[in-house]
Amino acid sequence: MAGVYLHVPFCRQACHYCDFHFSTNTQTFDAMVHAIASEAQLRAPHFLGSLNGPVTTLYLGGGTPSLLPPNAMKRLVHGVSNALQLDVSTLAEVTLEANPEDLEDAQLDAWLEAGFNRLSVGIQSFDDKTLGWMNRAHTGREAEQGIHRAYAAGFDTMTVDLIYGVPTGRQWQDDVERAFALPVRHLSAYALTVEPQTALGTRVERGEETPPPDERTVQEYHHLCSVMADRGWSHYETSNWAAPRDDVGHWKAIHNSAYWSGKPYLGLGPGAHGFLAPDRYANVSNNPAYIRSLEQGALSESRETLSPADRYNEAIMTGLRTADGINPGDLHEAHGLRPDVVDPHAWSHALNCGDLVSIEGGRFRIPEAQWIMGDRVAASLFHVE
Repeated sequence: MAGVYLHVPFCRQACHYCDFHFSTNTQTFDAMVHAIASEAQLRAPHFLGSLNGPVTTLYLGGGTPSLLPPNAMKRLVHGVSNALQLDVSTLAEVTLEANPEDLEDAQLDAWLEAGFNRLSVGIQSFDDKTLGWMNRAHTGREAEQGIHRAYAAGFDTMTVDLIYGVPTGRQWQDDVERAFALPVRHLSAYALTVEPQTALGTRVERGEETPPPDERTVQEYHHLCSVMADRGWSHYETSNWAAPRDDVGHWKAIHNSAYWSGKPYLGLGPGAHGFLAPDRYANVSNNPAYIRSLEQGALSESRETLSPADRYNEAIMTGLRTADGINPGDLHEAHGLRPDVVDPHAWSHALNCGDLVSIEGGRFRIPEAQWIMGDRVAASLFHVE
C-alpha cells in the first residue's frame, strides 16, 4: 500500500499560527498545476518501480487546495493520475483539504466529478472572535452551513480539524458539541503551537501575546478524549478520532495511517516530502524556484538516506502516537533494534511508572491519559548513536 500527496501551496490569507509552506499570490495557478504534473512524470518510473503493492490513496493538502478553480483542479488530478497510471475511481481514499468558505455547490460538484470521495475541512473553531484572532476567512455559522452543503452534495465521508489550547475566551466544550452535531465521520484536534516566523510567534516574542497555560491545554484535550469515548469514537492516534461504522470498525483515515506505519509515499509540489525506504526527500519550499526547476525538467530537492537507527527511532515515535503502539519483536525484525535492549533502564522505567502499558499481541502503548505528553516517552526510548 502506498499513498500520493500533492501540496498545493496557495492560501487566501495567512493564518496567524501557520508555518506550512504557502503563498497568498494566486496568480500562478496554471504554472503550478503544470509543474506538479511534470514532477509526477519525472518521479513516476522510480516510484512505481520501487513499490511492492498498489497506490491506494491520493491526498491534496496545502495550503488550501480548495482555492483551485474547477478546471485547474481537474487538470491537476488528470495530469498526476496519468503520469502515475492511476485510476482515481478505484482508489480507496481520495481526499481534498478544503476551507469552509470554499464549500459552495459548484465547487462541490466539480470535486465529486474529479474523483474526490473525502473532504478534510479546516474549521479550527466555531467561535467567531477566535476565528478572527486566528485570521481565518470564515465564521462558525459558515462552517456549519458548508459542511451540510457538502453532505447534501454527496460527500458522506468528511473529517474536520479543531485547535485546542487557544488563549481566547472561546468555550472549548461548545466547539466540541458543534462539531458533533455535524454529519462528519472523523475529527482531528491539535494543540495550538507557537511557531517562529509566524504572526503569532512574533507577537509572543514581543510580549504582545501570552500562550495559555499548559494546564488548560491538557484539560481541553482530556475533555475531548472523554466526550469521544462516551460517543463510541475510536481514539486511534494522538490527534485523531474516528466514528464507528455501521458494519464493523471505525472511519479511520487510510492515507494518514500509512504515514504512521512507515508505508512509502510520493510527495509532489513545493515543500512536499516523500519517502521510499530508506530514502526521504523534501522539495524546495519556494514556488518560483519549484516552477523554474520543473520547466527545465529538473527536481529541486534535498535528500537523505535513513540509517536503521533513524528508521527505528521514527518507528518508535510514530508507533507510540497510535493506539496500536509498538511491538519490540517487530521493531527488531525490521530495524535490528528493540527498546528493551537499546536501553533496558528507560524501558523498565516507562513500564513501572505507567507511561507504557501492555496490550494484546505483545504490543505496548501509551495510555490515553498520558498521550498528550507521548513524545517525551518516545524520545526516552530512542537509540542514540
